[in-house]
Amino acid sequence: MSKARFEAFSDSVFAFAITLLILGVALPAFKNPPTDRELARSLLHLWPDILAYILSFGVIGIMWQNHHALFRLVERIDRRTVFLNFLLLGVTVFIPFATSTLGAYPTMTSSTFLYGLTLTCSAIAFNLLLSHLVRASAFHGNVSPATIRQTTIAYRVGLATYAIAMLASLIEPALSFALYLLVAAYFMIPRGVDADLAGKAGSH
Repeated sequence: MSKARFEAFSDSVFAFAITLLILGVALPAFKNPPTDRELARSLLHLWPDILAYILSFGVIGIMWQNHHALFRLVERIDRRTVFLNFLLLGVTVFIPFATSTLGAYPTMTSSTFLYGLTLTCSAIAFNLLLSHLVRASAFHGNVSPATIRQTTIAYRVGLATYAIAMLASLIEPALSFALYLLVAAYFMIPRGVDADLAGKAGSH
């Protein structure tokens, strides 16, 4: 498959998923036109939905950045890469539903567990994709083993933290939410392929 077409399709799915997030933030239906006080109260009650929206916007944005940073170093795309990428994108499009559920029921175990399960599955898909690319020697020849190793470690740390957050939701939902934020903060620091991209940008 053409790498350009592969990346264009992936970008469009990430863009679609991140746009769907806002649909989970909606005012309740009013039987009659609300007063200003009633409207203000309803807006304030949306804070869990807005917080979940911000978190997931950051999560999908980081996923898109990781995807871009990874595949700019990939030389060729094979059928298994396409399949594993479909798996990743399928989970990504599910994130808006998990986000709206979390926003509607932020303190319930089921909603926080669903959110954690979704992000854990996305991390599994990313790790499977990276593992296949490494085994298939799909990277450009100038990509160093150190870069691949650092990327692998970063992805595994993300997966482990998401899995811990998912399990923590069964005990304390607030703790799992804090761990989701921790993963987002972790990936804000360039590592592996991201660090290589940042280094090249800084050298120009």
